Amino acid sequence: MEIAPQVFENKTSNIAGLAAAQPANATGDNNLGQDSFLRLMTTQLKFQDPFDPLDNQAMVAQLAQFSSVAGISEMNQSLTEIASMLGDNRLSDAKEWIGHSILVPGNFAVANKNGEYTGEFELTQATENLSVDLLNEAGEIVMFAELGAQEAGPIQFNFDSKTANGEPQDLGRLRVRVNGGAISDLATWVPVASVQTSEASGPPILVTPIGNVLPAEALRIG
Repeated sequence: MEIAPQVFENKTSNIAGLAAAQPANATGDNNLGQDSFLRLMTTQLKFQDPFDPLDNQAMVAQLAQFSSVAGISEMNQSLTEIASMLGDNRLSDAKEWIGHSILVPGNFAVANKNGEYTGEFELTQATENLSVDLLNEAGEIVMFAELGAQEAGPIQFNFDSKTANGEPQDLGRLRVRVNGGAISDLATWVPVASVQTSEASGPPILVTPIGNVLPAEALRIG
């Protein structure tokens, strides 16, 4: 009786080929861990062509490839954990600003807990008749101060808003207007109400009555 020659299927191409041969409805995740890798390698050795076995160089190459992928995965995990820790630290530091006031560039001022509207600017040249107005949303002057003759340099202003009984009065957000001189670097003090996280592990955001402010935008903290 003639025996038909047995045909051995070559399954020594690579482990990736074995993984790709799984049925479409196979269950499990897409992560190739150490245990999964060893199982695939054992299967590969079990079903290899005995007339064309997997050579040592191919085995070493596959081990090196797995070690490289595993190392990159572990490094990515470590970097993710470090980024998370740094983000938490930044947020923790920013929370310490809640309840304080920060000096931010802009021409809008709000009252602090004492009812004071404060800020500063740089007078670029001397003037004989400097004044500062605070205007409401309708453009009406709510408070004003005549500062008279001033030399060039930094100028600070402070408006004290009080009720008839002497209690602090919040008049809402007011626009600062400087008259009678050329200025630059106008900035106002605003309270920090809360802190919120930003997208993509960015820096925390300081929430103020005049809008959101990044910590790097604050000129000073008081």
